[in-house]
Amino acid sequence: MSDEPAPPLAETPYGPEAAPAAPSAPPEGVQRQRLHPLTPLLESFRFLTAAAAAAGLQAFTSRNFLFALYIALAAAVIGGIASLIALQYRGFVIWGRELHIYGGVFTRSHRTVPLDRLQSVDLVRPIRARLFGLAQLNIEVAGGDGTDARLAYLKADRALALRAELLAIAGRPAAPVAEAAESETGTEAEAVPDRDAGLLVPQLTVRRLALASFLEVLPVQLTFLAVFGTAFAVTGSIFGFTTVATTLWVGFLAPALVGYAQSTIAAVNRFLRNGRFRIARDGTNLLIQRGLTDTSHETVPVDRVTGVSFVEPVLWRSRQWKRVEVWTAAVAQQSATATRSTTALPVGEPDQVALVAAEAVPDLPSVFETERPPLRAKWRMPLRWKKTGAALTERAFVVRHGLWVNVHVAVPYARIQSVRVTQGRIQRMQGLATVRAMAAGGVGHDAVAVHRDAREAVAMASELRDRADAAAALERPRLS
Repeated sequence: MSDEPAPPLAETPYGPEAAPAAPSAPPEGVQRQRLHPLTPLLESFRFLTAAAAAAGLQAFTSRNFLFALYIALAAAVIGGIASLIALQYRGFVIWGRELHIYGGVFTRSHRTVPLDRLQSVDLVRPIRARLFGLAQLNIEVAGGDGTDARLAYLKADRALALRAELLAIAGRPAAPVAEAAESETGTEAEAVPDRDAGLLVPQLTVRRLALASFLEVLPVQLTFLAVFGTAFAVTGSIFGFTTVATTLWVGFLAPALVGYAQSTIAAVNRFLRNGRFRIARDGTNLLIQRGLTDTSHETVPVDRVTGVSFVEPVLWRSRQWKRVEVWTAAVAQQSATATRSTTALPVGEPDQVALVAAEAVPDLPSVFETERPPLRAKWRMPLRWKKTGAALTERAFVVRHGLWVNVHVAVPYARIQSVRVTQGRIQRMQGLATVRAMAAGGVGHDAVAVHRDAREAVAMASELRDRADAAAALERPRLS
């Protein structure tokens, strides 16, 4: 060991000069942009509606209308004061390349949205906001868990301007939003003379959407009525209809009716959500506008689509109708219990389905030939065996499943992040295995080929890895 002292440290570090770090938050005193004064009241709309209904019911039963009036006035005063206090702490600031969102009264919150990772800014107008000419912005960031931030509510024109500003800072093209202008009478005027101008497919008519929604939910409801009607008739003839009616209603029929009502409400909500559906292509984005009561304008970046689903309910097959759903990287990263997709076409004919699928994933077909699992796997899924299959097409890995609803899931090879082969104890005895291809960020939405021959499954997984690596290597920028 040398006894010479160590050389002195340099006054400045070697290497390129480091850029000064950007401040993590706006300095004190920066003026926050406020939300609309009606925001707290609109966000508590459901609570206020329930309170008004309860007060009205109490007034009707007790005949004390003056008491209900006092309750309504007190709620209005308290709600107004609470709204004014809440607005003092709510707002947002655009500082550099970040969006800072503030909120909370007793518990303060400060959320930072990096605009460098901005994926889309969707304009949503619930019916309660449309009554006052307001809108909200749903901001999604790449890698986020669904909608990462929400600005509600703003004047519609201000929301459009803010949307364009955020996209400009992020360096993404601001796709136009064909938002109808509000007239003095409150009616909406068409933004363009031809409602189908510039659209990929003609605007979906209310008649077709209503028929499709009815045909989709009809098998479930008919099965429900047939099963319960038969059970009631048989047991009633044996034990007496009065006894059976009381027993069934308390123990089984009443809870089941809740599920029946939920199915009906879900179908109605789907119809209202997809009314006046329009889809167009602008550069690298799919622009989707929908809604009868609550309107929304969504942007789907084509370069982040990780999968496409083709859904075909049983009563749609005679008409050759299908629904097209697309999955994007940000949406796919939600938890398995909260996954959702963006409907790219609520219902369409074969040529429309093919066009939308090719726009979402270039060169992706809409009709697939899949190979069924081996015959020895039929006992494991006797009703679904004929409707189950998998195939390696030229562009994507495709799996098929379903019984009442036939579903094809196509995952482009460039979006496959990992491939896994699993084999349960009974599968091992039968020489079967399952192949699971996981898309980029795809928690809860994988392409799964179930009960394949074990040797075929290993070969399929190897081929998937090779094709995925080759396709991803050619992609710029690489998502997977």
